[in-house]
Amino acid sequence: MMKNNRKKVAAMIAAMTMTAALPATLAFGADHVLPSVQFQIGSLSAVDNDGTIALKQAPYIEQGVAMVPARAFAEGLDAKLTWDPIERTVHMERSGLTVLLTVGENSVTGTYVKNVKLPAKVVIKQGQAFIPAKSVADLLGASTTWEQASRKVMIQAKGESVSHTFKFDQGQDGWEGGFADLPVAYNPDIYNLSFDRELIKLEDNSTNYGLKLNGMNRSDDLFMFAAKKISGLAPNTTYDASLAFKLYTDQAGGMVGVGGALGEAVHIKAGFVATKPEVVRLDHVHEVEPFYILNADKGNQATEGADLKIVGNMVKPDDTVEGFQSKTMNHQATLKSNAAGELFVIIGSDSGYEGLTTWYLDDVQVDLVPKG
Repeated sequence: MMKNNRKKVAAMIAAMTMTAALPATLAFGADHVLPSVQFQIGSLSAVDNDGTIALKQAPYIEQGVAMVPARAFAEGLDAKLTWDPIERTVHMERSGLTVLLTVGENSVTGTYVKNVKLPAKVVIKQGQAFIPAKSVADLLGASTTWEQASRKVMIQAKGESVSHTFKFDQGQDGWEGGFADLPVAYNPDIYNLSFDRELIKLEDNSTNYGLKLNGMNRSDDLFMFAAKKISGLAPNTTYDASLAFKLYTDQAGGMVGVGGALGEAVHIKAGFVATKPEVVRLDHVHEVEPFYILNADKGNQATEGADLKIVGNMVKPDDTVEGFQSKTMNHQATLKSNAAGELFVIIGSDSGYEGLTTWYLDDVQVDLVPKG
């Protein structure tokens, strides 16, 4: 393929990536539903995940603050509530977070609580403790939504933070590999594509396994990637995502190669997506032969995409030492999980160097924190 045609493919990929992506179709079960409770100002009925709750006293507005009954609030969020009639305090606990409220006061203590004052005092109305909904929800790791037209306040528990470490000492840990930006009719005998868990070839002969990606760039471009599904998240929830990993490379800097330098022209990219990373077929467009492309916006070579960002290149840290060396790379993003409570992490190399590229992936750390 001529290089000008290859550039046309790159432009088409950027324009068509979003339409090529396959929608998530998995359903999620009841175990993924996060606790929630909804109150309506002036109403003696509330609604949580188990159905309608009869209230003895209706929620009300106090100087612009929605005040709701403490016990119905706690039960809706699956929080433990303890009432001390002598000290006249309300203690709540949920997912390791605690708050201690005192009737007649706007002060509050608890986990990570420092110098916090409630916008309204805790009060007793006909035997029921009422609390400011949003402030207490924030302290218990829940979000609050106010609907002005219907005068409803919704308290929704947030998902838990999720952390995963992958070292590949025992296996691939569910990671999958793939290859894109190459012709559909490519000759496997000359592309040398492979993805496997192998012993990393280190000079000190230490035993360390990683995920190996190997491929010969014969098409003026080649994208090789490893991807992993992270499940068990809150559905349709925004997360701050953090990724750290070690990439093992044996390429020295300052070398010369066809299409670009051996180390500098192989761009390492990483990202998170809500749809499973897959290779899809791009058929004939403007007389360009059918190509395999990634169903995510990774950009092209030195250009970043909306989904994948450049985090480094293939140049090893010390050119004077032979063999593979590790480079630590990092990436952060903010995005929403899909309806199945999933996100996918993807790490890959986008190569302009028209030659053989080999790298290993190891010590991957993924942290996902639900955004408030």
